[in-house]
Amino acid sequence: MRSDFDLEGKNRLQKTVYYLRYYGAAYTVKKALKKLGIPIREESEYMTWCRRGMASKQERKEQRENPLSQKYAFVVVSEKGAHIDRAAWEAQTCKGAVLFAEADGDTKLSELLETYDGHAFVFCSGDVLVRPEYLYEVSKVLDKREREPVSRIRPEHAEEADLIYTDEDSCMGKKRFRPFFKPDASLQMLLNFPYLGRCFTVRRSLLEELCRGKERIRLDGDGWYDLSIQAFRRAKHIYHIPKVLFSNVVSEKEKDRFIRSKNTANADCLRRFLKSENVSAELLPSDVPGFFHLKYELSAEPLVSILIPNKDHTEDLRLCLTSLAKKSNYRNYEVIIAENNSEDPETFAYYERIQREEERIRVVVWEKEFNYSAINNFAAGYAKGDLLLFLNNDTEFMEADSLRELVLSVLKPGVGAAGAMLYYADKTIQHGGVIIGMGGFAAHALWSLTDRDERYFPFSLCEREVSAVTGACLMVRQSVYDEVGGMGEDFAVALNDIDFCMKIRAAGYQILWNPYARLFHYESKSRGYEDTAEKQARFQREIDRFQEKWKHEIECGDPYYNPNLTLHRADYSMDI
Repeated sequence: MRSDFDLEGKNRLQKTVYYLRYYGAAYTVKKALKKLGIPIREESEYMTWCRRGMASKQERKEQRENPLSQKYAFVVVSEKGAHIDRAAWEAQTCKGAVLFAEADGDTKLSELLETYDGHAFVFCSGDVLVRPEYLYEVSKVLDKREREPVSRIRPEHAEEADLIYTDEDSCMGKKRFRPFFKPDASLQMLLNFPYLGRCFTVRRSLLEELCRGKERIRLDGDGWYDLSIQAFRRAKHIYHIPKVLFSNVVSEKEKDRFIRSKNTANADCLRRFLKSENVSAELLPSDVPGFFHLKYELSAEPLVSILIPNKDHTEDLRLCLTSLAKKSNYRNYEVIIAENNSEDPETFAYYERIQREEERIRVVVWEKEFNYSAINNFAAGYAKGDLLLFLNNDTEFMEADSLRELVLSVLKPGVGAAGAMLYYADKTIQHGGVIIGMGGFAAHALWSLTDRDERYFPFSLCEREVSAVTGACLMVRQSVYDEVGGMGEDFAVALNDIDFCMKIRAAGYQILWNPYARLFHYESKSRGYEDTAEKQARFQREIDRFQEKWKHEIECGDPYYNPNLTLHRADYSMDI
């Protein structure tokens, strides 16, 4: 599969030929205009996509005639006094009973259940326009026997769903724009941002369970954040429908902004969640309004063993260690440098000097041929810490909290490993997590982009679950490392870190990417993957091995990357 990652090291002419060949003249011209700073509106492209993906008249007719359309009764709950587009609900292809209810912060969930008899409750904020197929698509999920066969076969798709959400966009009149293609269930993203949106469905049985809990759930309308957090927390099976089934009706003033909840009580919802979980954390607002940063407190600082393979490149290593010593506010660490066949005498003189000056630094010597996985496994054998940090020598800690943030992420319940936001020297992104299947195997999300572009909010802003992170900065619990058998030494040069992460996920652990752990990674953008025929052949062999080993996972698609998004580029754009 071709992808934009193939363009590393190519000049402008080579890039132009590539885009013409694989994307056509229209795309190439728009790409060139954007490079020149000329704005290109993407609304028309998205409208074309919408028309192509809309259910036809015949399909809607078949939906209305399907017995499933009358199987479930729904209660549509809106906030008191809000404008609810009843015509859109009456135009649904699903012809089961639809009742309307209102709620506010004082409404008890139990009151809704006692008053209204429905199989499922749709919590829909004002100024939301649902598509005619919304209830039919939800009905298919409620009745698991009616779900369409999908390539993304995961366990939750075979179970009874009790919380259902969909993709969304914005609209003004008939114009639709700014689609938000969401990941599958991601609690960490939800705790940074109410990503379920202003319209989602909860099965009655889950609401009844929530009523039995100790926590009083506030039914505040714009985003229903308290309900979404508690429902997410209690749901046994959360189902994401990767279709744009509702639109946020916006004004001219709001049309160019990513939709965020306007509810100022969202911070209180997060505080109630933390209290219910007995978690101590500082709730910080992001520099982008509408997003949050939950900074958990540490009761103690576990020892972190930082493992750095090194062959010469003394200046890179010196910068890395200096930034750690001078910038980091996390002090309980040791550094194990795995010396790997250096040739420069100055390298060994530097080793002697730093070990004399800093007792936390040790150098161990790898004497065999280069194998990235084997070197790291070798270094890990000397580690004393409960946490291991695999770190490249060409990295630099940017902020005092970076190491602490990684520790906070990896210590969360159910988490096995965590990775950081890595930047090139020019502050563009080198690594924003890894997307499985991109480019045919795996690639870095947000590669070569900036971190404050609204086109791919909230993916650049939120701590979130990912399928993998790069080994250039990868923290893992020592116990998890031991459980999965360390890094696979059959991946000597490439994809060893991604294979390692896949093993961690297969063992039942989550992997988090933390945008508040920030480092420079001075790997050159023009370096390219391999620069000789022999190296390219070796790289291809490791790709083939990875694709064979994780074939099912690649075919199913990355659960944290929406199937409507392209596998050719890292910018979370549609594949139009």
